[in-house]
Amino acid sequence: MPTTRKRSVRARGADAAEPSYHMVMRFPRSLLVFLALSWVLVMLYPDPGVLVRSVRNTLRPRVEPQAAAALARSLPDEPRAIEAYVLERQVPYAYDWQSAGVPWYFPTASEALRAGRGDCESRALVLASILTAKGIPNELRLSFDHIWVDYPGKQANAMENAAVQFAGRQDGRFFLQWPADFHLRQEVADQVAIFWTPAPWGRVLLLALGLTLIPLWNVLAGLLAGNGLAPREARAADKAQSAPGRLRRRRPAFPVAAVSTRKVT
Repeated sequence: MPTTRKRSVRARGADAAEPSYHMVMRFPRSLLVFLALSWVLVMLYPDPGVLVRSVRNTLRPRVEPQAAAALARSLPDEPRAIEAYVLERQVPYAYDWQSAGVPWYFPTASEALRAGRGDCESRALVLASILTAKGIPNELRLSFDHIWVDYPGKQANAMENAAVQFAGRQDGRFFLQWPADFHLRQEVADQVAIFWTPAPWGRVLLLALGLTLIPLWNVLAGLLAGNGLAPREARAADKAQSAPGRLRRRRPAFPVAAVSTRKVT
């Protein structure tokens, strides 16, 4: 009988010491951060190769005069007339969400011509390709939220001028500079309008849902385990109650006789 009782106590102690499935599913904070960043990448770029190509094309913009040679022959030699044709007819404006299905994509000139629409990157590459095919000098210019083509006789405007540019090519060499005309609040508003406002609602909801649930994963795992929100003292008390044999002292089987300290005379 005592042997059976010891076995039952040990079994209860082992069950209490063994963590539940939901407690095992708790993740370290670094893993949760990694999962959140991965979720953002998957939602914004289901095909990561699109992002890789975009970065590569940004570092080395592909002006392709051979791809625009046939179109160039049908257009006049006046750069302003060519620019007007490209902006109004050849490449009507469309956000990258609409033309490529991602928040940002830097295409090649061939891709822009095939798409038949696009944002400032697509239009600038097509225009630069046509001008190059015609032998008209031109250079790409970039601001923080726009890219355009500079050519002889180009008229500056609010979005295309030397004060807002921060990068470009001059005499075949790439340069960087801080723009003289920069306003942080306006820049943030422009970026939101370009990358966030045109985003499909379905993708936005999935992105928000994932970014809400992933940080709460450990809390949900604790709730499913039954002690996720319990204070430490309560959990310690539960552990103590789960192993009563460890805390109780066994009474001696026989009373211990009192020892007298008085001297015998």
